[in-house]
Amino acid sequence: MSERYNFAMGAIFPTEHDLKGVVYDIPKGVNNLMNISQRMVKNFFEILSMKDGLEFSTSSQLNCGERVSVRKNLETTQQQGFIATAATSLWLPLSFETIFNFLKDDNTRCQWDILYGENNVFEKDRVKTRASLENNIKIIQCYMPTENKLLLQESNIDEMGAFLIYELIDLSTYNSIVDGSDAKEFAILPSGIIISHDDRLGSKRNNNGNVQNGSILTVALQELVCANNHLISQQQQMEAMTYIHNLLSSTILKIKAALCYSD
Repeated sequence: MSERYNFAMGAIFPTEHDLKGVVYDIPKGVNNLMNISQRMVKNFFEILSMKDGLEFSTSSQLNCGERVSVRKNLETTQQQGFIATAATSLWLPLSFETIFNFLKDDNTRCQWDILYGENNVFEKDRVKTRASLENNIKIIQCYMPTENKLLLQESNIDEMGAFLIYELIDLSTYNSIVDGSDAKEFAILPSGIIISHDDRLGSKRNNNGNVQNGSILTVALQELVCANNHLISQQQQMEAMTYIHNLLSSTILKIKAALCYSD
């Protein structure tokens, strides 16, 4: 957090090397972007508990169990209504650095991110959050000519592991953020991926000290399924849970296929 704070202060007067896009035009916009992204990351980790979640049976395709829930949200800092959430964890025989490098690559995102339409994307703006270039907040433009949609994403990697947390925002919201509007006004609903190394099978490491045995990949997706605050029927809840479960299953299968891994 100390390093993040220092970079937040430095982002107001970035060096030429750090400049990316137009977000630096307004210093308050940089602080806004960092505050919203930090709130997004915090919210993502909070939803992983899913105290009211239901366990889905182990999928024969995924070889892992999923946890799914539908909750009613009234908080002003999140999208209001009924939100479906699904999460699962699985083991992959790759280092967390390898998986992280694949997931954060804009050129390969269309191979796995079905939540946002499997569209090609490109980086629009970036703000560094730590010394490493991989630790940053990015605004990603989707190639969707009929929709003015952007992805707000924060990525981070260190010796403990890595994460990639993101959510879809519209262009008008982004413009309000960089224009300096109150960051607390924007509702968030993030999805994301956490990657941690796993050395349960031994302690074999390469010359860089990275565990070679595998990684634990945790994927959690959220989506607003009903924008009103009234009760929804049990059938609607089950449909919402099945929908988000299928999104999660498809995402996992695509990640495994892209990384050339099958059980």
